[in-house]
Formats: sequence, C-alpha cells, structure tokens
Amino acid sequence: MTIIILRIALLLMPLVAVIFWLRWRLKKDQTEEERQQDISRLQKTLGVLVLVALVAGVCLRLLDDRTGDARTRYIPPHSEDGKVVPGRFVSDDDEEPEEGQEGGEEDPR
Repeated sequence: MTIIILRIALLLMPLVAVIFWLRWRLKKDQTEEERQQDISRLQKTLGVLVLVALVAGVCLRLLDDRTGDARTRYIPPHSEDGKVVPGRFVSDDDEEPEEGQEGGEEDPR
C-alpha cells in the first residue's frame, strides 16, 4: 500500500511544480484580460493534470497489486548452488522438486 502512495506522490510532484509556476506568473503585473486568460489556462491545466493523476492512481491500484493468481503458489527467494534465486509464482500444476531430488526424474524401481 505504501508503494502506491509513493507512486501517486511522485505523479503529483509535476502538478505541484506547475501550480507554483503558474501562481508566480499570475503575481506579475498584468492587465485584467491577461490575468483572466492565465486563470483560465491554469484551471484547464489543473483539471487535466488531476484527471491524469486520478486515472494513473486507479490504474496502479487495479493493475499492479503485486499478488499472484489464485491458481498459483509463491516460492520465496532461496539459494541454489550458491546463487540467490528470486521469489516467483508458479502454477499449482507445476510441482517443484524437493531438495535432494533430481529435477523431476522418477525412481525406476
């Protein structure tokens, strides 16, 4: 959950930068017409950026939940032959050989 909040915060950083930049521009000496044009542009830009941030947040939440399929099981990271094998999801149909057994070979006896 915290990774999603971090990603959304990173997405919002450009939005905050644009807001500060546009506020700085509005404080300069301008005519009323120019000021109204800048305010209108600011509202449109912020609306689009908020919409993009919301869509990105929803997509991150729905598409990247970091869970496996219901028909899979998780094999945590472990060491094989002195090398670290990263964790992964495998299908329940795929049987992982037990330690000490050869890779899926059956005993001919």
